Amino acid sequence: MTEKDRKKTAGRPETVAPKPFVYGLFLFLARIIFKLLYRIRFVRDPRIAKTKGPIFIVGNHTSYPDPLYCALALPDRRIRFVSGQEVVDTKLLRPIVKHFSIIEIKPFRVNFSTTKEIITSIADGHSVALYPETQRSIAGGLTPFGLATAKLIKHLKVPVAAVVCRGSYLGWPRWGKGLQPGKIEVETHLLFTAQEATSMPVDDIQRRLVKTLNVDDYTWQTERKRPAHFLSRHRAEGLSYVCHWCPSCDQPLHMRSHRNRLFCSSCGQSFRIDATGFFRASPGSPAPFDHPLEFALWQRDRLVRALAEGDLLNSQCRLELFENIGNEPDPESVKRFGRLELSQDGLLFFDDKGSDPLRLELGQTPSLYCSPGEFVNLLEGELVWRAYPEEEGYVVLLTDYSRYIWSKDNHFDRYLYGD
Repeated sequence: MTEKDRKKTAGRPETVAPKPFVYGLFLFLARIIFKLLYRIRFVRDPRIAKTKGPIFIVGNHTSYPDPLYCALALPDRRIRFVSGQEVVDTKLLRPIVKHFSIIEIKPFRVNFSTTKEIITSIADGHSVALYPETQRSIAGGLTPFGLATAKLIKHLKVPVAAVVCRGSYLGWPRWGKGLQPGKIEVETHLLFTAQEATSMPVDDIQRRLVKTLNVDDYTWQTERKRPAHFLSRHRAEGLSYVCHWCPSCDQPLHMRSHRNRLFCSSCGQSFRIDATGFFRASPGSPAPFDHPLEFALWQRDRLVRALAEGDLLNSQCRLELFENIGNEPDPESVKRFGRLELSQDGLLFFDDKGSDPLRLELGQTPSLYCSPGEFVNLLEGELVWRAYPEEEGYVVLLTDYSRYIWSKDNHFDRYLYGD
């Protein structure tokens, strides 16, 4: 932060750092718990410890405890984390997070207040951590993200550290029912010096960010001499929320899961998940994919092809008004029942009462706020609706198509694969 920027922040209330006692206590407990559950190992870049003053921190986002892994990886700094509105407002977490000076970010808004709070926190000497993907990875791979983080890095003019977790997705997959004890490795990098953050073009900053955060646990497992084992009696439970399209009979939304098995309710195609997170063929049913992320990538491409060919994908659905982010009055009916219909032309909701269909937006973000198999938040103008589809794979179907539209419109693949 330059002297000019410091002068701009003079005369305003100073930002508040996390409370040292509570912050230290939670790190102490977390260190013990994760050592027992995951035999957690840290590989720290010594250049970060030698860096004076505040730093900006980014990381890959694959599981709930990622902020704790980040804090443990950088134990000499009390970090302010940027977190979503719904995490901050959770009844269970609210009494806890108030001690950590969380910087709140709200979906479907231009978050000028969040950006300002990050800038002033850095100016006051506090390190800040942000996850550019905004949502935990659904299938274990990178979630695309825009240029906002790269632009912020260039504006802050301070060193940037990356905290990259491996094993954290398999330790608590997005579709999983809870913790799966195993092995986690956390690596830190000095990603940009202050000089690089200031001088590099935004596109080059973004390219380095994407390259650094584009990691997945399945590649990590194949690179290990001995793949880590993750303990669970229900390793596949809930996987059909994410992997729903049968590769054998080519039917969407037909996969189901039970204990360690993913199977098609129509043709019987079956997969078993072993303790390393990989598929193993069931008797008489060869596995066409090595792991769930590979399945999910195929499924996304298959969805795009199906819609391009004119297919319609439907699910009965309950729709509830979640939030009004504008100045217009709420609609008369805040709970509606009907059918969602996805086509190449977009997403429509048809009310059972015969009202005019609602056109719900897809593609304004690559990471719709959702709980796979349960609900997804969708925007209609300035109204945020929470949709509860009956088909358990329909939430991920919508997030996949929103991601496809956004990535195409924003030319995100150039950062993954080059121009």
